[in-house]
Amino acid sequence: MAKVTRKEVILMATSSRSFVGMDLSGLDLSRCNLSGCNFQAANLAHCNISRSNLRGCILDQANLEKSDISRSNLSIAEMKSVNLKHADLRGSNLSGAASTSQQTTSRIIGANLHSADLRGADLRKSILVRVRFDYADLRGANFAGANMTRVSLIGSKYDLTAFDEAINV
Repeated sequence: MAKVTRKEVILMATSSRSFVGMDLSGLDLSRCNLSGCNFQAANLAHCNISRSNLRGCILDQANLEKSDISRSNLSIAEMKSVNLKHADLRGSNLSGAASTSQQTTSRIIGANLHSADLRGADLRKSILVRVRFDYADLRGANFAGANMTRVSLIGSKYDLTAFDEAINV
């Protein structure tokens, strides 16, 4: 995987928009407009992506372990098999985001989604371990068949949320 700088990422985000398989680990990409970019299989571990626009991004198979994605817009993002282990997504907008397909399952372990907007998010069959959804808006989200081991839902809104066949809720 090729390593690039913040400046190069910002330039590429306005032209090719493709970061497939690239190593962006450790970069400060805070407050960037990365909407519509393709980060499939990219390494974004330990990145600061806080307050960024990731609307409609493809994050399938991306590694976002221990990244700060707080207060970012991830609405309608594709997040199949994404690694969000210990990622901070506090206050982020994930409404309409999709993290599953028939062949893949996302693993979200130890992530903080406090006050996040996940309205209509598709988390079917995801593995969610020690995830904090405290005070999150989960209305209309789909957790059918998800493994929700030690998940916290304190103060969350979950009207019309599907938990069919979810385990450890």
